[in-house]
Amino acid sequence: MNDDPKLAAREILEILPLVMRTLRTELGQSAALPNPGHFPLLFMLTEGPHNLSELAEKHNVTLPTMSKTISTLSDHGFVRRSQSKEDRRRVVIELTAAGGTLLKQITEEAVSHLADVLGDLSSGERRKLIEGLFVLRSAFTRGKQSVASNQ
Repeated sequence: MNDDPKLAAREILEILPLVMRTLRTELGQSAALPNPGHFPLLFMLTEGPHNLSELAEKHNVTLPTMSKTISTLSDHGFVRRSQSKEDRRRVVIELTAAGGTLLKQITEEAVSHLADVLGDLSSGERRKLIEGLFVLRSAFTRGKQSVASNQ
């Protein structure tokens, strides 16, 4: 099998949108989530509170767009806005208990759906996939550490 890093990169770029599109379709059928696109944002907030600028930057959207998204999630009780203890001019966004419960429910739905899709693979194919995903995670974790050490 070809081990060209560019081929691996192309495969990742092609498969990620397919997986995400499949999940978006599945999550779109969940009445609990206002917008399937909010799932990654809620997931990010499990890391801890973030400010609006950080969230907008990480999701590659404008501040007004992120503010509107946060307002929607706040109206549903999934996130809370509060003033930063360090800088009262800054607003921090954090996941609420209801948001955590929703995220758990949606994650379980997503895992179930993906497991159904992957259930069509042979056990050998699933083992290869899992091994490859561990390798991929390791590559990106190493990359994250080296980026952090260069800053």
